[in-house]
Amino acid sequence: MIRLIREGSTKYPWILKFVVLVIAVTFTIGMGWFGYETSQQPNVVAVVGSYQVELDEFRQAYNRIDAFYKRNELGQEAPDPKELKQTVMNSLVQQKLWLVAADDLNLKVHPDELRDTIMKREEFQKDGAFDPVAYHRLLELNQIAPAQFEESLTTDLRRQKVQVLVQDVAALNPVEEEEAKELAARQTAGLEDEKEIEKINARIRLQLLIQKKQRALEAFQQAMRASSGVEILQDFL
Repeated sequence: MIRLIREGSTKYPWILKFVVLVIAVTFTIGMGWFGYETSQQPNVVAVVGSYQVELDEFRQAYNRIDAFYKRNELGQEAPDPKELKQTVMNSLVQQKLWLVAADDLNLKVHPDELRDTIMKREEFQKDGAFDPVAYHRLLELNQIAPAQFEESLTTDLRRQKVQVLVQDVAALNPVEEEEAKELAARQTAGLEDEKEIEKINARIRLQLLIQKKQRALEAFQQAMRASSGVEILQDFL
């Protein structure tokens, strides 16, 4: 067949053009324009630095939180679907931003660290010790392969490492320390129990510190988002 086409194309060039045209038309009809357009649909709904939020990942996250609101366990009214989608997307983008930061800081998880984390989880323990049988059984019940679970846990640990570093930088400055003392003084006015006074002082200081750590995380996230080139494909939400 190829030899005939080659010989025919030499003597009758229009034959080759006709054959190519027939093949092209057949291919188009076979796939259909719809098939072509579907193949062009991206499976990515957001790009965060070198990471992507895939459509399936977004749908799974959305379905989980949507099911939570439908169960109405906290008696809360479900938000508007569009608003809920945006909330889920923001959460997924934030997760990817922590990974971008982990890459920038070259933060990794050693195999021993991963193993120790798994062994300390209560759901995998029996009589106070890690039970391999319980580990594999629980993963199997949830239809999760050990490699998949360990990869996901490694990702979580890398995010946590960045968050710990950011929070450790946050500390109360002299003005904030003075504010904590003033708040404690107002709340402990009239108290004579030194232990109770000390407890209130520590609680107020801790509350202010936690608030500052949270603000540090939010500021870090905003800075990362501004510098990482976040792109959300709204058309596919």
